[in-house]
Amino acid sequence: MIVKLKGNIENINPDSIDIDVNGVVFRVLITSKDINKLKNIGDRLIINIFEIIREDSRLLFGFMDLNEKLIFEDLIKVQGVGGKMALNIISELQSEEIINSLRNESISNFTKISGIGKKLAQRIINELKDKASNDKLLKSSTLFASKKNKTLFDDLYSCIVNLGYQSKIAEEVSRQIIIHNKNKELEELIPLALKTLKIQSK
Repeated sequence: MIVKLKGNIENINPDSIDIDVNGVVFRVLITSKDINKLKNIGDRLIINIFEIIREDSRLLFGFMDLNEKLIFEDLIKVQGVGGKMALNIISELQSEEIINSLRNESISNFTKISGIGKKLAQRIINELKDKASNDKLLKSSTLFASKKNKTLFDDLYSCIVNLGYQSKIAEEVSRQIIIHNKNKELEELIPLALKTLKIQSK
């Protein structure tokens, strides 16, 4: 599973970018917000990846903001919301807007997005409003407001995934460890994460 790519921008397309990673070029679908942040062909880029593998295709979705990747992962769990539609939602709405729309059950904020009718908007709200209400998404937003915390989460998440753990487990453990150990460095966080993983596996 690919969780992050580090390489140089080879091409910028209307809804995606091509990234050259040591001679291998990956096409990554990204939000219009992230496309607008890009400057020059050849620039170095580090981007968080969510990979969807199907029988006939392999799609890579990229996010410069790791919090947007986490929201994307929640959105695609909703029946009727595919990867490209979830990407459109994140393109149109800021993370805080998505959280507030779920909390306030603002159907109109979702129906203004192409392809989303009232039924699907209501389903998104019904299935995700509990996460917004119990502050799970908000904690992610607050956590990544600090550039240091974002980097720590990113690195710790990658370490756990590289050990063979599932993306969801890596995400939950990384968030939990960093929230409760805000002043520690990565080398101190890794043993704590491994201890937590060991306890959870019993």
